[in-house]
Amino acid sequence: MKKPITITGFCFMLIFSITASAQVIQGNYAIKNVQTGMLLRVKDAHSENGTPLVAYYPENWKCMTWNFKHVDGNTYQLQNLLTHKTFQPKSSSDAGVALEEQPVNTNAATQQYEFEKVDKDVFMIKLKGTDLYVTTSDKKGGVNSQIILAKKTNTKDQYWGIYEQAPTM
Repeated sequence: MKKPITITGFCFMLIFSITASAQVIQGNYAIKNVQTGMLLRVKDAHSENGTPLVAYYPENWKCMTWNFKHVDGNTYQLQNLLTHKTFQPKSSSDAGVALEEQPVNTNAATQQYEFEKVDKDVFMIKLKGTDLYVTTSDKKGGVNSQIILAKKTNTKDQYWGIYEQAPTM
């Protein structure tokens, strides 16, 4: 004879299933565009405020490695290992605006990104509080092409894979 599930047992199973599927990303990662194979990088590894965020060939470098700082849920602030800065929209949070490097401000919504899971270790990255996604401006993968915010297209130029990276330089 089967025993009925108690409310406590049900709550435990529900909490377990929710937490098991919502794993927090922790550590240092390269962020790679699925369509182009290019990584996110601050242009020419410069640390000046306003340096554009661009696409670059994969390398195991600090300027192409991002520390994931968990904010809440699936929201993160990303800090570059070389410059110790993050990125945000250059001006207003409008479609087509480029992303640029700026000092970390833990309370700035313009520096917080929601990682929406597409597949294992593949995400769409949305600027928190908007309907805009991190997108490559050159769908063919040109070196140093700007990274912009765009409306959701659900195409591979808006898909970003992440993998752990321990940079050598």
